[in-house]
Amino acid sequence: MNVPASRMRGWLVFGASTAAMLVILALTIENANRFAPLFILFGPLMAVQMIVVVQRLHDAGRSGYWAALAPVPVIGTLATLIINLLRPRPGVFAGGHKCAQRAGYAALAAFAALCIARAFVLPFWIPSGSMKPSLLVGDYLLVTRTNAANLQHGDIVVFRHTANKSDFVKRLIGLPGDTVQMVGGAVVLNGTPLPQAPQPDFIEINAPQGPFAHRPRCMAPTPPQGGDCIKGAALETPPDGRQHQILNIANAATADDTAPVTVPPGHLFFLGDNRDNSLDSRYPQTRGGLGMVPFANVTGRATRIVFSAAGSSMFDMSNWRGDRYWLVLP
Repeated sequence: MNVPASRMRGWLVFGASTAAMLVILALTIENANRFAPLFILFGPLMAVQMIVVVQRLHDAGRSGYWAALAPVPVIGTLATLIINLLRPRPGVFAGGHKCAQRAGYAALAAFAALCIARAFVLPFWIPSGSMKPSLLVGDYLLVTRTNAANLQHGDIVVFRHTANKSDFVKRLIGLPGDTVQMVGGAVVLNGTPLPQAPQPDFIEINAPQGPFAHRPRCMAPTPPQGGDCIKGAALETPPDGRQHQILNIANAATADDTAPVTVPPGHLFFLGDNRDNSLDSRYPQTRGGLGMVPFANVTGRATRIVFSAAGSSMFDMSNWRGDRYWLVLP
């Protein structure tokens, strides 16, 4: 007698294969060159999941062709959850019916909650040091979806680069109609310099950071490997009064002095807090910068740091920064 695929087996296969694919995606995001070959495992994982989905459909007296929905992103996950909830035909072995049904409803509820949350909140990972010290390499953020028209001076915003379509995170300095200029490394907004109060130097270790092993830029003279990497720091105050720290690596740097520019309608002007290590709106897109960013490119406003991984992998808990859990961003 052939034992049909039980609900429990369906949930186990679905949970294990989905978890494995998420781990592969996370590893690939952190280090594409090293872990890209793992993508070859997606095929076998999806094949096993499809086989169990077809068995579950047959056990419930439905056509196996419905399994064609399983590989479709998002829709396939929902379809697989619903298929695993189907009751078997009379006389068919249910295999852990009650436990599987409860687990199924819980998984369906969790999936629905995740879809609803994703409509309002997104995760974001910091790969570079352009927003130090507010954001460090390895910070994992919550980003609230926001209409660009509701943003304010000083907000930390995630948006898409107009030219290369990659995601960026910077601080909003200029709104439509604002005139922005850099004079001696200070922001002059609508003719008024933003106040800067000197702060103790920002010091970090001169060593590779994050999965891409980027080294921090330091004030001269460059320290040896493992030495103190020093940057000057100041407390900047935007018009709404929400203060944030900015860093200075070198005086008279390339973009410390610029001509005044007026932000056009429907666009925004962004700067990195680590001013001498940020390709931002001071630079045109022809020079690798952002230029003015259209409203349509805005994803949302960064609100909190969920946790932070200082090492080369988010899975290395020994390198998680203990002082950066659930922090509200300035």
